[in-house]
Amino acid sequence: MSDDSNYQIDLSNNIRHDEFSSSWSSPSNIALVKYWGKKEGIQIPANPSVSITLDQAKTIIEMKAIARGSGDSDEWIHLIFEGVEMPSFIPKIKKFFEYVAKYLPQINDYKFELKTSNTFPHSAGIASSASSMSALSLGLVDFEQWVLEKEYSDEQINKRASFFARLGSGSACRSIYANAASWGEGISDCSFKGSDLEAAAVAVHDDLKDMYDTIVIVDAGEKKVSSRAGHGLMKDHPYAKARFIQAKQNWKYAITWLRNGQWDYLGAVIEEEALALHAMMMTSRPGYLLMAPQTIEAIELIRKYRYESGTPLYFTLDAGPNLHILYPKSARTKAFHFIENELMPKLKGARLLDDQMGQGPQKLS
Repeated sequence: MSDDSNYQIDLSNNIRHDEFSSSWSSPSNIALVKYWGKKEGIQIPANPSVSITLDQAKTIIEMKAIARGSGDSDEWIHLIFEGVEMPSFIPKIKKFFEYVAKYLPQINDYKFELKTSNTFPHSAGIASSASSMSALSLGLVDFEQWVLEKEYSDEQINKRASFFARLGSGSACRSIYANAASWGEGISDCSFKGSDLEAAAVAVHDDLKDMYDTIVIVDAGEKKVSSRAGHGLMKDHPYAKARFIQAKQNWKYAITWLRNGQWDYLGAVIEEEALALHAMMMTSRPGYLLMAPQTIEAIELIRKYRYESGTPLYFTLDAGPNLHILYPKSARTKAFHFIENELMPKLKGARLLDDQMGQGPQKLS
């Protein structure tokens, strides 16, 4: 099991009994190399992953911490999502705070008021847990600095926030970083080692910075199986061992090709990873078919257009039917023209969300 003892800090300072507030905007991300399956521990990945950080798809969280009094009720978290109280979200937030309290016990002396909103619609094929947990974690690192009367460097803030975010949502730890990030221990013959406990920034060639992610929403319904349940299905999966070997090798390729700007090589791995994820789901017990008929139709059209035009656009998928179409900024005009004028008219009821590689979280106050 990964050793988290280095994340314990001296918390002997006296608590300041007044109010604290912090506000952050943090983006979602889309994995190029997928993590699917967990090792023993809290959100420990069975294989390393690589993602690109998005720009427009964000969660904004305003957090206020108020010292708890002896007469306060047991309801110590109050959450408003887009102007509406959301008690159904509270259990997940409480569980996350309980995990973080192992490393920041002062949380237990405060009650928290959270106001959150997303810049993207629900069920849009964008991971809201990644953006929300990363934004919340950055607020908690601000809270930690305030409690301890310390000031962390940018690097310390990122590492600490990534560690916290992982406790709430594995993919959230990657959203802390601009451009691209890796999470999980790598393989011995790669210079980039990685960690299971936090993510780290990945170098991106100038030609691939600002790459686009145009999301085709073919089905906005709820996912058939949650990510948590999907990860659990890998425990006794007959193909799990081979999948983890494949993912580790693709992780090494992705790290190298992002750094060197080898987009077509990287694109081939991106598509392989997307289909491998869905293959694992289809061959699980029970098995799930998460693609919609229009997902397959779109994949065929994308590949046909790429072959005939030479335009370097590639697709990926999360554990659902909606496609992320990725392409470098240099291919923007041709790629988006194809998506808007040739692809979308053939996908009845589908809609678009247009995004691109982003610069990571932003402190708002």
